[in-house]
Amino acid sequence: MTQESPPVPKPRKPCVALMGEFSAGKSTLANLLLGQDRSPVQVTATQLPPVWYRQGAPEVLRIASDGASEPLPMDNWSQVRPDDTRMISVALEADILHACDLIDMPGTADPNMAPDFWSEFLPQVDLAIWCTPANQAWRQSEAALWEQVPPLLWTKSLLLITRIDQMQTERDRARVMARVQGEAGALFRDVLPISLTGALAGRDDDAVLAATGAGALVQFLCHALEGLDAPARRTLPPADQPAPKTRTENRAAPGAKSPGRVVPRRITRSKSHGHRAGSEHRPA
Repeated sequence: MTQESPPVPKPRKPCVALMGEFSAGKSTLANLLLGQDRSPVQVTATQLPPVWYRQGAPEVLRIASDGASEPLPMDNWSQVRPDDTRMISVALEADILHACDLIDMPGTADPNMAPDFWSEFLPQVDLAIWCTPANQAWRQSEAALWEQVPPLLWTKSLLLITRIDQMQTERDRARVMARVQGEAGALFRDVLPISLTGALAGRDDDAVLAATGAGALVQFLCHALEGLDAPARRTLPPADQPAPKTRTENRAAPGAKSPGRVVPRRITRSKSHGHRAGSEHRPA
């Protein structure tokens, strides 16, 4: 009698973490990338644990510290307490989630009080987008936290300067960009400015996306996700459980066409070529 071969684990999608201090724009960025308003943007910074977004039929689960799960409403997570919740698992139909998972990480400002999620979730991250607000860009507390990240992640990640529209003049914006590039440029694959509120309000207008910096963000993600191959050797954690513990060219060539709308139909997985930027079709 012949024995059946064990099933081959399905490749895990790359995991993109949205990180930064309190009120830096992470949840607004999540909404922009998801193309919908699912991530709470007016929640006390310490109220929510990590929120893990994955592709699938709409569903929200609270994963308790002991691994037990319970359903949550799609639009109300106000009763979730971080002291007994490991994460919130959110399944959605969103184009970007065909290419990667997103984790909206809790904000933190004190490097001496890094919570448990830092060591539990960080090993699962393939690429990070660190949000820093232009009016307080790249503070010492941020630098101290980022220095705890493995240097390999530095070469893949993006420092996103949010609220750039709050700088009153082009000269002020240039000064912020120059200072942050000088202080943190070597710690990231790229540094980009963005007006998240402007991009979210005009996410169906290609001209607005280009003007707000969202087009450059999408272009970065397309190239960065295409270059990730390590995730193919891992497996995706079950939907109701957290994951187990365990420089290339910075910009597109001059004259390259902008990807257009934020993520929808721009960042998808090619069925036969792994991670593919600019693919218009979804996997079978």
